[in-house]
Amino acid sequence: MHAPPIRKIHLPSKSHHRPLVLLVLAALLPLVALSAAFGGAWLRGQQSAMESNAVSLVDRMSALVDRELSAQMDALKAVAASPLLDGLAAGREVDAVAFFEYAERVQGALPLWSTIVLSDVEGNRLVDAPFLVGGVRGRVLDMDSHRRVVETGKPVVGTILRGPRGVHAFPIRVPVTRNGVTVAVLSAVVMPEGFQSLLFGNSLPPGWIAAVIDAEGRLVARAGGAPNLIGRHASETALHARRTAGSGVYDGVSLEGAPTVVAFRKLHDYGWSVHFAMPRDAYRAPVSNALWLAGAGALASLLMAGAFLWLLVRELRLRRRQEAAREESLRLESLGRMTGGVAHDIANLLTVVMSGIAVIRSRPNDPDRITRVLPEIEGAVTRGQALMRQMAAFGRRSVYEPVPFRLQDRKAALEALLARSAGSAVDTALIVPDSLWPIIADPDAMEVALLNLAVNARDAMPDGGTLTVMAENRSLPGRRGDDTGLTGDFVALAVRDTGTGIPPEHLRRIFEPFFTTKPDGKGTGLGLSQVFGFARQSGGTVTVTSTVGAGTTMTLYLPRAATGRDPG
Repeated sequence: MHAPPIRKIHLPSKSHHRPLVLLVLAALLPLVALSAAFGGAWLRGQQSAMESNAVSLVDRMSALVDRELSAQMDALKAVAASPLLDGLAAGREVDAVAFFEYAERVQGALPLWSTIVLSDVEGNRLVDAPFLVGGVRGRVLDMDSHRRVVETGKPVVGTILRGPRGVHAFPIRVPVTRNGVTVAVLSAVVMPEGFQSLLFGNSLPPGWIAAVIDAEGRLVARAGGAPNLIGRHASETALHARRTAGSGVYDGVSLEGAPTVVAFRKLHDYGWSVHFAMPRDAYRAPVSNALWLAGAGALASLLMAGAFLWLLVRELRLRRRQEAAREESLRLESLGRMTGGVAHDIANLLTVVMSGIAVIRSRPNDPDRITRVLPEIEGAVTRGQALMRQMAAFGRRSVYEPVPFRLQDRKAALEALLARSAGSAVDTALIVPDSLWPIIADPDAMEVALLNLAVNARDAMPDGGTLTVMAENRSLPGRRGDDTGLTGDFVALAVRDTGTGIPPEHLRRIFEPFFTTKPDGKGTGLGLSQVFGFARQSGGTVTVTSTVGAGTTMTLYLPRAATGRDPG
């Protein structure tokens, strides 16, 4: 009883799903990258919005401070123009009672003015209203600003100072001018609470600090930080920023020691400046988050790209297995042809040697016969050595030793080499111009390459012909369509023959190892492969053009040696 045949069950191959996975990964990869990029851009936009908000607050606050200072100064100018002060021009004393009453009425309309002081040009206080500063007569406190008013004849905003009663205030001073001459100085001692209220009137985000700094670098008003810093010097970073620019954004450190990013604007008419500081951590958080998001997106993209490449490599490997099997059979076929050709060549050489030995043994006392046979034996041995060198060079992929040299210096030796290799039936010519560039390559390997090209040209001209080797300088631009694929300066060695030519279907394969169109036993197919390998390892290439029945041109490109080197 026969067992039933076993039926093979073909399971669905997972390889059918791989192309679909590759497509999904290829579609998701740009989406992940774009999502990370857009998310990062949005977060960076958040930082830009914070900066814009700070700049907007600075601009608005600067306009308010400038307007407030201008209003205070205009009011004081009006008081300085009072007729009650006209007597100063004639050297008379001011009616202190009348001026005191007038100043008291003005002060009632301007509550930020704590005191109105009239002083002479020397800085001595003449009248204090509504009360005597410090309880005694004396000189003004801020003599620097008083002196500037007298010297320039222009209004000045002084430095904020702590007064005798322990309260901070700053003076606004205007000249009392009669007949073009400054006869006195009128000052209003202004309390900073008005500017403080301007700052607190702008609602600040948590952690922000706003400040108004006077011309001497002292804090006039401050909101959002420690409340007891009025009158202190501002940070050096703030002062440096306004010394170098009229407005902008800078990295700073608050007086409490907190890192900040600050927007500021300077009031050019008064030398004051307004600053809005953001916590640096809060300012940079969007960028940090953007970097994290970009990093996560990049990592996800890399992982997906890695998976994509891994699957793609696996797919390519699977598809190449069949090609590898076919290539293996082609290699075995090539090795077979090579083995046959080499064996045939060696057999022929051994036949020549054995025949010569037989002749010598048969006539050991015939010197003439021995003299005729020995060159044949030596020639066979030389050809055998050349064949072995070709096989060894192909097997080990010869390592060349490039040195700079001039082809002009080797012209005579090359002419003799070409003449010997081409044979008497072929006319040879070597054209090497004096202006030829030096070459960087292995000179001995170059001679072997030219020898191989010359031997191929000779074999293509069995009935004789002309072999021309012409050297010339070539500057290759590396443009598309150039058959060399090179860029830079090269020396081109064109080997032209007038032989049978190469059929178009063979042109693509002539540099393949073991490929030959010669009859069996006439060649190994290694010569042109060695020429191509030498050119590539030297940084050049080989090109071929051929017309059946008209001849072939093989052009060997070798790189130009640096002009600063001494060619040997």
